[in-house]
Amino acid sequence: MKFITKRKWAFLALTMMTILFISSHTPYQKQDVKPLFKGIIVIEEDDLPQIAFTYDGVRVTPSAPYQYVEFFIRKGAHVASFALLAFLCTMAAREFKRQKTIFLGSIIAFLYALFDEFHQSLVEGRTGHLIDVFVPDTLGIVLTFLLFLIFSRTEHAKEPRH
Repeated sequence: MKFITKRKWAFLALTMMTILFISSHTPYQKQDVKPLFKGIIVIEEDDLPQIAFTYDGVRVTPSAPYQYVEFFIRKGAHVASFALLAFLCTMAAREFKRQKTIFLGSIIAFLYALFDEFHQSLVEGRTGHLIDVFVPDTLGIVLTFLLFLIFSRTEHAKEPRH
């Protein structure tokens, strides 16, 4: 128990990695939220922005409204999850008194994103897509990196000079 209180950020980073691992190990059919949406809300094509694009060879279009909404929820979850993981890894690096903690935390989160997509590619009913690592996962990591830079510079600016 003392390890957990002494290294709480490392424990939280490992917990987040475990949550991501379990989520990636769950077949898509068990994570499909379209039936839930269809039971609660009616989404029509005209309700959505008329923007269509191809993502990793799959057409994303408002003509399939529930899939369209689910796509953005899933990618938003990638951004948020890896932003949180980068934050936790950066804080863990600080606990271990490492140099360049912001960079180290970002690299660890990025390497975990690569591992996570590889792991998904081995799970039946799931696919691993490198574009998920390089777009939403990296976006979350970069946002955290930038926030740490901004706040650390603000913190240093407030320190009195001797």
